[in-house]
Amino acid sequence: MASFIPCGPCGHDGNTQNAEKWCTDCNEGFCNVCEKAHMSLRITRDHNLILIEDYRKIENVNVCVQCEEHGSNLEMYCKRHEKAICIACLTTNHKDCSDAIIPLAEAAKNVKTSTALADLEHTISETLVNIQKCRNDREAATEQIEIQEKIIKKRIFDTRETINKHLDDLERKLLNELTTVHTSCKSKYRTIQNQLNEKEKEIKRLQEQTSQLKRFAPDIQVFLRTHQINKEIQDEVKSITNALLFVSNYNIEIEIHQGITSLLKDVDYFARVKIDKSTITCPFKDEKIDQAQIQVQTKRSVYNTKLLLRKKIRIEQKGKTMDITGCAILANGNLLFAVKTWKNVLMEYNKDGLFVRDIPVSGEPWDLTVIDTDQIAVSYNDLNYIEVIDIKKMVVLNTMTLKYNCRGISYSDGKIYVVVDGRRIVVLDMEGTKLNTIKCDMNAFHIATINDRIYYTAPISNTVKCYTTGGNRIWNFKDKSLTTPGGIATDSATNVFVVGIRSNNLMILQDDGTVSKTFLTKADGLDKPARLYYNTETNILLVCNKCDGTIFLYSVMFD
Repeated sequence: MASFIPCGPCGHDGNTQNAEKWCTDCNEGFCNVCEKAHMSLRITRDHNLILIEDYRKIENVNVCVQCEEHGSNLEMYCKRHEKAICIACLTTNHKDCSDAIIPLAEAAKNVKTSTALADLEHTISETLVNIQKCRNDREAATEQIEIQEKIIKKRIFDTRETINKHLDDLERKLLNELTTVHTSCKSKYRTIQNQLNEKEKEIKRLQEQTSQLKRFAPDIQVFLRTHQINKEIQDEVKSITNALLFVSNYNIEIEIHQGITSLLKDVDYFARVKIDKSTITCPFKDEKIDQAQIQVQTKRSVYNTKLLLRKKIRIEQKGKTMDITGCAILANGNLLFAVKTWKNVLMEYNKDGLFVRDIPVSGEPWDLTVIDTDQIAVSYNDLNYIEVIDIKKMVVLNTMTLKYNCRGISYSDGKIYVVVDGRRIVVLDMEGTKLNTIKCDMNAFHIATINDRIYYTAPISNTVKCYTTGGNRIWNFKDKSLTTPGGIATDSATNVFVVGIRSNNLMILQDDGTVSKTFLTKADGLDKPARLYYNTETNILLVCNKCDGTIFLYSVMFD
C-alpha cells in the first residue's frame, strides 16, 4: 500500500488531510483547498505543483539539496567550477568567482531541454545497451565454454576409444604371433620326437633279434649277425646324433614395447586441460576522455579519391619472374618484396624497378611490414615465428615464436599484429609480449591496421572484415564484384584498399564498409593482384601481381 502523504499546511494547523498535489519548490504536499491558497499568493504563484501520483514516482529519488560541507541549502551555482553551492561557500571556496555566480534557479532554467540532460539520458541508454552487450557476451562465452566442454569430452572419449581399439589390435596381433611361434616350436619338437620314436622301434627290433639269435641260432650265425647288428646300431646312433645336431631348445619370452612401458611408468596424465585467456574489451568508457584522446579523422568519400599511374614495372632476377607474397615502400622510396624463390631473402628494388640488394632472412618469408626507417617485421608461415630486422645493420633484433603458422603482419602504434593459423590475430609489443588475442570468425590471411582499427581479408569466404583493436566487430564487406580478396591497406581516413585475386580488380571501401568503388580491373593490367601497400605520408599506392612480377605505383589524389 502506498504511504500516506499529508497536506503540509493542514498538518501545521493540527489537521490530518490527504495531499492531492506536491509542490516541488516547497517540497511538501497540499490538499485541494490549500493548493488554491498556495497558488493565490504572489510569492508562490509560480511554484511547480504535480499530482501526488506523479510525486510517488520520484519520491524515493535521492536529490541532495544541501551543501555537504556547510549543511545549508544549495541556492547558488558557480559556472566556473560547474558546481551548486550554498551562501557559505561564497566566502570560503568561491571568493574569486563573483562574476561566475548565478542563482541556482537560473542555472536550472530549461534543464529539461538542456544538452546536459540529453547527454545524461544518452549515457544511461548507452550504459544499458553496454550492459546488455556485456551480458550477451558473457552468455555467448558461457555457451562457448559449454560447447568446448562437450567437444573436449568427445575428444577424450574418442581418443580413449582409439587407444583401446589400437591396443586391442596390438593384443590380437601379439596373440596371433605368440600362437604362430608356439606352434612352430612345438612342431619342431614333435618332428624330432617322431624321429626318435622311429629309431627307438628299430633299436628294439635289433634288440629282439639279438636275444633270439643268442637263444636259438648256431654260433656261426650269432657271430656273423652280431657284427652286422653292431654296424646297424652304429649307423642308427650316427643318424640320431646327426639329427640332434640341428635340434634347438626354444624359450618363448615377451618384450613389452618401450612405449607401453613408458605409458605405464612415465605418462601420468591422459591430457592437459588448458585455458587460453584473453582480455575482453569493456564498452564502458568516459566519453569525454575518449573524445580528448582520439584525434578527429577527416572523413573522405571514396568517390573523391582518384588514382594516377606513376610507373609500371616488371621486376625480375636472373631472368625469372617471382611469386610476390609481401611488399612495402621504405622511407627512402625503395620497394621491398617478400618473394617465393630458391633462397631465403627479401629483395630490395629502387622506384624505377632496378635491383638494389638481397636482404638475407632465416626462412622463406610470407609477409612483411615497415616499423620505422630501418626496421621491419617479417612473418614466416610454416616456421611459426616472426622476426624484427634492422635492414640497415642487417641483423635480427628479435624473434617472436608463436604456436601456429604466421601469415599477414602489420605494425601500428608500437604494436605488431600477426594472423596466426588464420583463426586469430595476436597482438604483440616490440619485446614479443602477447598483449591480446582476437578470434577471427573467418579464415584470415592478410591484415592492415590504423589507429584503433584492424582490417583483414578472408579469401575463402570472399569477405573483408573490420574490427576494433579490442576485438569488437565493426563491419564486414562481401560483394560479388570482389572474389578472393588478397592484400589490404588503408588511407589516413580509414578508407580501405583491397585487391581481388580472382576478380582481377582493385577496390576502395568507405570507412564504414557500406560503399565501394572499383579503381582498376584486368584491362588496367591486373593479373591475379595479390599484394598491395599504401604509404600514408606520400600517398603512394603499390599494387603487385602475384605471379608475373608486374608492379604498379599510383599516386592517390583527393578532390
